Amino acid sequence: ADVSQLMFNVWRPARWANWMFEVDQYNHSSNNFTFGKGGNQGARGSNSGGDFFVENVFEELDSPGEFFYNRSTGDLYLFYNGTGAPPASLDVVVPQTKVLFNVSGTQWNPVHNVTFDGLTFRATRYTYM
Repeated sequence: ADVSQLMFNVWRPARWANWMFEVDQYNHSSNNFTFGKGGNQGARGSNSGGDFFVENVFEELDSPGEFFYNRSTGDLYLFYNGTGAPPASLDVVVPQTKVLFNVSGTQWNPVHNVTFDGLTFRATRYTYM
């Protein structure tokens, strides 16, 4: 299997959050992965992870709702989750925006008096990788 675009999701021991890692290297002979970018989500407490799952491996598409996005070609493969064939007019949303909004301040010039009311996000991409 091609693991060059694989994403590891590793549950924290109490399963209240998970870390996400890109793969930096994979050694076929030892079956060892070296994590690359990531691992900074929920970064509190113990360093030991728990259960894990992977995503974005073409050969692992085996359940409805799963997908593989090939960054090299721009092709999206979707295991359709309906019964029967997907409708001809199926709309697939592929979010591209990395930052939804940014409110920045400093210790000396903090942000204050900001209210978000009635704000809804949908079809967003990961914002923490």
